Amino acid sequence: MDATLVLTISAASLAVLHTLIPDHELPLAMIGRAQNWTIKKMAGITVIAGLIHISVSMAIGVIAIVVSTVLAQQVAVTAHRISGILLIGFGLVYSLLGWRRKHGHVHLHDHKNSNHHSESKTKPSSNGKATIGGGAWLVAIVGIAPCFTLLPVLIDAMWFGTATVLWVMFVYAIFTIGSMVVLTSIALKTITFLTKLERIERHIEILAGLVILVVGLWIVLPEILFPGHIH
Repeated sequence: MDATLVLTISAASLAVLHTLIPDHELPLAMIGRAQNWTIKKMAGITVIAGLIHISVSMAIGVIAIVVSTVLAQQVAVTAHRISGILLIGFGLVYSLLGWRRKHGHVHLHDHKNSNHHSESKTKPSSNGKATIGGGAWLVAIVGIAPCFTLLPVLIDAMWFGTATVLWVMFVYAIFTIGSMVVLTSIALKTITFLTKLERIERHIEILAGLVILVVGLWIVLPEILFPGHIH
C-alpha cells in the first residue's frame, strides 16, 4: 500500500479517535447549554476552538521535527496540564458566579415579588445580558490543549518529504475540526434534552461550571498521581 495513503488513513483515524476524549467537546457543550447557544453558534465557536487546537498541535509538531521530539513532548505535556488547571479554575469561578446570580434572583424575587424576576430566576436568559460570559475564555482554554497523537504521524511523514508532512497536517486538521463540530453539536443536543426539566434548568450555570471543573480534574489528576501519563 502507498505510504502516503497509509499516513492519510492514520491521520484521519487518529484525528477522529482523539476528539472522542471529553475535554474536546464537553466543556464547550456545557457552556453552550448554559448560554442557550444555537447549533449554528455552537458549530462556529467549535471551529474557532478547533483552529487554535490544531495550530498549537502543529507548532509542537514542527518543534518535534526541527528541534527535538523530547522537547516537543515536554511542551505538549505542559500545555495539556495548563489547559486542565485553567479548566478547573474556569469551572469553579463559573459555578460560583452561577450560584451568586441565582441567589441574587431569589433575593430580588423575595423582596419585589415580580413576575419578571420570577421568570428570569427559572430560565437562563437568551439575550446574553443576564447570563454569565466566558465563552471566549473557554474556547482559548480548550484550544491550547495539544493533540499528542499528531506527533508520531508527523515524524513518520517527515521521511517522505515536506509535501507529505503538510498533507498529513491538512488531513489531521480537517478531520479533527470536523469531528469536534459534530461531537459538540451532538453533546449540546443531548445535554439540552437531559436538562430541560425546570428544576435542573434553573441551576444550569452551576452545573455547567461543575462539569467543566470535573473535566479539568480528569486532565490534571492522572498527571499528579501517575507522572508521565498522557490521555
